[in-house]
Amino acid sequence: MTNEEVVMTKDEKFINGFLQVFENKPELFELWNAVEALDDLDKAISKMADKSNQEVAVVISDWCKKYPKITDEIRNLLKDRKLKPEATKKEAQEPKLSNRYPELPENLKKRLPNS
Repeated sequence: MTNEEVVMTKDEKFINGFLQVFENKPELFELWNAVEALDDLDKAISKMADKSNQEVAVVISDWCKKYPKITDEIRNLLKDRKLKPEATKKEAQEPKLSNRYPELPENLKKRLPNS
C-alpha cells in the first residue's frame, strides 16, 4: 500500500456505498418509493455532525432496512468493490435527488477520507 492509498473503515465504505447509489442510481429511490423518506434521513444526518461514522452508518442502515432493494444495491457495490462513480443514463433524473437533498451528499462526503 502506498502513502496515497486511502483505507476506509467498514462504516466509511457503507456510507460511501449509500452515497454512490444515491448519486448514481436515483431511479432506485423513485422505483421503491423512498424519495419522500429521504427527508427524514437528510434531517437525521444533518444533526449528526459531531457523531461518529459508525453512528451515521447505523442510521443509514436502519433507514435502508425499509428499502431492501436499495440495501441490496449497496451490498453489491461493497461486495464487488465497485466504489467508482458510474454515470446514470437518465440525465433528467441525475440531479433530481441531489437538488432536492443537497446537504445529504455533502454531509456524507465530509465523513469520507480524501482519496
